[in-house]
Amino acid sequence: MSRLEGQVALITGSSSGLGRATALAMAKEGANVVVNYIGRQEAADEVVDKIQAMGRGAMAYRADVSVEEQVQAMFAAAIEEFGALDTLVNNAGLQRDANLIDMSLADWNKVIDVNLTGQFLCAREALRHFMAREERPEVSKARGKIICMSSVHEAIPWAGHVNYAASKAGVMMMMKSIAQEVGPMNIRVNSIAPGAIRTPINTSAWETPEAYSALMELIPQRRIGEPEDVGNVAVWLASDESDYVHGASIFVGGGMMLYPGFADGG
Repeated sequence: MSRLEGQVALITGSSSGLGRATALAMAKEGANVVVNYIGRQEAADEVVDKIQAMGRGAMAYRADVSVEEQVQAMFAAAIEEFGALDTLVNNAGLQRDANLIDMSLADWNKVIDVNLTGQFLCAREALRHFMAREERPEVSKARGKIICMSSVHEAIPWAGHVNYAASKAGVMMMMKSIAQEVGPMNIRVNSIAPGAIRTPINTSAWETPEAYSALMELIPQRRIGEPEDVGNVAVWLASDESDYVHGASIFVGGGMMLYPGFADGG
């Protein structure tokens, strides 16, 4: 349990859901963790307490990832606290759902600002740090790693969620373009694309037996994902075990990308 020993990870939106699971999974593997949050400080503090109880370093930092000055201040504080950064997990995201004809410009902009522009701002700060410092071969073969949290909806259209699907498709192409740009610098960039995961953002999809049964029709593996399923993949992508994985979207969705509607011939 030490694949990330001595590394420092900054995980946006890590006071709950996928970010929380990723923060705890990376700490279990030896990483010190910066827990970013925007809402409930007590939730972020709880994650910090759990990480520190493992004997790892942790700090909570409140920042809106869509605000440039706050992102820059967060990275500066993280580097001041731990001396370096090895992995960024671009996880913060949200939904503001409506049919397109009813969607407000404010809701369109908010989702794009957080889900896509926020990932751009954080990736840019991480890259500036990676490129300004010496490599750290004692903790990682790569100069730095960026893991973007995308969605199966980077590829699957989603009526009623046009802003969210567009933001995640943008994350996919942004990730691949950054990977192409920085690969020669020994910086690895990849995405995790979760499907249906048991998190607060999609409670309505699994909280009742009827909703869960309908959801299972979309998942060949016939179970909902748990946050730890995503956290475990993030650990692998941050570790040297995945050192030759670059520019990849890894789908974690129980087979949602297999077009289950065609299982019986369509």
